[in-house]
Amino acid sequence: MRDNDRLEDIVRKDLNVRASDRTYDRMRDIVLNAHGPSRETESATAMSIARRKIMRNPIVKFAVAAAVVAAALVGATLFRNSGSGVVWAEVAQKVQASRGVIFRTIRHDTPEPYDSGCDFRMDHYTSTQSRLDKYKGGEIIGTIYSDCNTKTVILVDHGHKSYVKMTPEKMVPDSFRMDPNSMVQRFLSCKHKELGQKTIDGVLCEGIETADPAFYGGDKLPQSLMARVWVSVETGYPVQIEGEYVNDNGQRRFTFVQDQFRWDAELDGTLFEPNIPAGYIDISP
Repeated sequence: MRDNDRLEDIVRKDLNVRASDRTYDRMRDIVLNAHGPSRETESATAMSIARRKIMRNPIVKFAVAAAVVAAALVGATLFRNSGSGVVWAEVAQKVQASRGVIFRTIRHDTPEPYDSGCDFRMDHYTSTQSRLDKYKGGEIIGTIYSDCNTKTVILVDHGHKSYVKMTPEKMVPDSFRMDPNSMVQRFLSCKHKELGQKTIDGVLCEGIETADPAFYGGDKLPQSLMARVWVSVETGYPVQIEGEYVNDNGQRRFTFVQDQFRWDAELDGTLFEPNIPAGYIDISP
């Protein structure tokens, strides 16, 4: 039987629940705040009179027009890679609006955790529910169900014919989530650089990369990290997300790749109903 520390480690590393609290409005606020918008309030009448006086001056009119054009160009630069047509603010919108998403996750930990034997995961996410199926040798060896509404997490271990039901006070924080929605928002809110174009599985993509520790989040940041997201130029949806976190001077390393995305999928609610075979033992703490 796993002890409490083992269970907490499984939840922290494997359970990633997408929440709907991050929206495109937040990205808009980030851009506006970067330009230092005034938060002072004035009388509408006083502002109107001042505006009329200022705009009578043709030189001022030209300066204002130039400023508007400059602001538009700056905004385009922030969210559009040159010559690509990828508008990153729109990517954030599309990902946020996706009804559901299915994708594969391949991850490796060094040193390898106890009893981790998993070739890959198939992850299913909606705005409030998730299901993570772990595969080994083509068979499902475990499933993690989570529901933000009921705040329940159920881990089913087919190898040990057991299950654990937990009701944590808080679900996994945004900063640790590895669902594509949360990660895209973090990419755009962190310092990042453009990677240009690359063809992945026959799809022309453009990418960005970050080494900003804020991407990982939490109190204990990794010593170094690298994360990339590649987005289809045609559809504006992520095609591949990859990353690496390093600690203890390289002695501990965590790498992951997410691919095989199916975006805006309509996932049936029954998919997220826990399936616990008869005879499985409840080992909940």
